[in-house]
Amino acid sequence: MYMHRLLLYNFLVTTLIAPASISANSNKIPTYRAIYDVEYKNRSVGESEITVKKKESNDNYVFSSKSNATGFLKLIFPKTLIEVSEFSYLDNTIKPQIYSFSDSSITNSESYTISFNWEKNLVNTTINDQVISSEIQPNTLDNGTLQVALMLDMKNSVPESYTIRDDDGARVYKYTSEGEENLETPLGIIATKKLMQERQGFSHQTIIWLAKDLQFIPVRIEQFRDGKQRVVLNINSLKWLTIDD
Repeated sequence: MYMHRLLLYNFLVTTLIAPASISANSNKIPTYRAIYDVEYKNRSVGESEITVKKKESNDNYVFSSKSNATGFLKLIFPKTLIEVSEFSYLDNTIKPQIYSFSDSSITNSESYTISFNWEKNLVNTTINDQVISSEIQPNTLDNGTLQVALMLDMKNSVPESYTIRDDDGARVYKYTSEGEENLETPLGIIATKKLMQERQGFSHQTIIWLAKDLQFIPVRIEQFRDGKQRVVLNINSLKWLTIDD
């Protein structure tokens, strides 16, 4: 289950944004819509639309990711991979509330939901109508809020690590600085900070370029396995959102 999802997710991640709309908004959490072109072995294989929106209720937000295959992969993954994370941001703290993942393809159908109960320090993971309960570690995130937390924390310094929760339990991602670099993109030349993301005990590595003047939105992502480049994501467009969007 995990390896299938990892394969599909590695193929498909992107964001949509209009170059004419680049200007920071005033929300506590940067709200935006972005699109990245996804390449695998130098071939275009798909795109993903990532959106962070503020809900009408105070301090509540929604992260969503919709990924689609193109070309030959469309035959294997004809439907959209969808992730949604609802979370709050209060007292400079992100707290995920509900995270859901849905993937339906020819070779696999998988979905699960994670509910966070911070009052009881419990997390409930529902897979195929089976509920698994466990304790929440402090400051635990999910796959959606991980990206939001990284953007916020980079305004001060490179984070050391994050603990996230998915259907396989808790995992820790560690980060190290790889310096700074100017990248040529469809949005123009962008000054970035470059990070290495690693998970202890795994051969997967991810290099992330975060835009210094665009709220540290990722503009390029390279994924490696056993030292070999697997997937490259390049930002195509970006639009800042208001609560009315």
